[in-house]
Amino acid sequence: MIDAVSFENGTLGYLDQRFLPLKEEYIRTQDYRQAIEAIKTLAVRGAPLIGIVAGYTVVLGLNSYNGNKEAFPSYFDSLIDEVEASRPTAVNLFFATARMKEVYDAHFASNSLEELFARMLAAAKKIHADEIVNCDNMARHGVELIHQDLAETLKTKKLTVLTHCNTGTLATGGSGTALGVIKHAWKEGLIEKVITAESRPLLQGLRLTAWELEKENIPFLSISDSSSAFLMQKGMINFGIVGADRIAANGDTANKIGTFAHAVSASVYNIPYYIAAPVSTIDITIDDGSQIPIEERSADELRTIFGTQVATPSTPVLNYAFDVTPNQYIRGIVTDKKAVVGSYSEELRTLFD
Repeated sequence: MIDAVSFENGTLGYLDQRFLPLKEEYIRTQDYRQAIEAIKTLAVRGAPLIGIVAGYTVVLGLNSYNGNKEAFPSYFDSLIDEVEASRPTAVNLFFATARMKEVYDAHFASNSLEELFARMLAAAKKIHADEIVNCDNMARHGVELIHQDLAETLKTKKLTVLTHCNTGTLATGGSGTALGVIKHAWKEGLIEKVITAESRPLLQGLRLTAWELEKENIPFLSISDSSSAFLMQKGMINFGIVGADRIAANGDTANKIGTFAHAVSASVYNIPYYIAAPVSTIDITIDDGSQIPIEERSADELRTIFGTQVATPSTPVLNYAFDVTPNQYIRGIVTDKKAVVGSYSEELRTLFD
């Protein structure tokens, strides 16, 4: 069983994903700044898992506080700012810090710091527990949508699915978002094999998704990111499903760079292309994808591969971590509450009622 994250006795534990699949290194820390660095450096990654770790990081920061109650508000504000600055695109991080701020606002005045910290720990643990349940719910709704959309194909054969980046246990702490749907569909006998795109530049598909699929004994093929259109042209892919780091109110979706290209190709060949993400990934405060902040990461992530220089240090690089897939290329958005198909501007808002 994959143990992506834990929190026991005031200690955060996480599997350092930078070294997978060649090395499985589990880190334990009580230092909130080390936890922030883990988010920044992608030692932990995936929108739901970032939210979980963000909640626990706030708790670590609280545990290191040694001042009085009068000075605490300033410390708490600074702590939240540090956590929120770690990654700009994944809205689950801000969902987690918002939950912690709600606990602070509701209980600071009437509770001791010890009581307040206990409530915040409970809130962080609930974020973690909720994500596990969310994954199970997404898997159920996703399989229902596959049955609905691909019923005719399923009469004659099992399906081959394309996915991108990593959306499994390593990204969520539960069974996964998109990969959770795939795992569930495999268990129900709907899937023949999974095609996982490499997901350059950090190869989350080749390293992490392939590692998870191998652990689950699910047949798969890894491909270069640029291969998917050709495989669709050859009839080798029946549908695609990916995760999300932020979904706008109209259904435009930010996900790992390369997602949009797969979606356009799927549209050309009339292949269903789904997004799977918990409701916490939907940012109802922004109208469309143009308002999603897109993280630009270090040029060396592209110029080097696992420390080996593949381009000169002077090579100019533009390294966006995410792209935005417009809603017209998305067949359905699978959430923990239900699968939404079309009319995203109206339907996604109902998930918050």
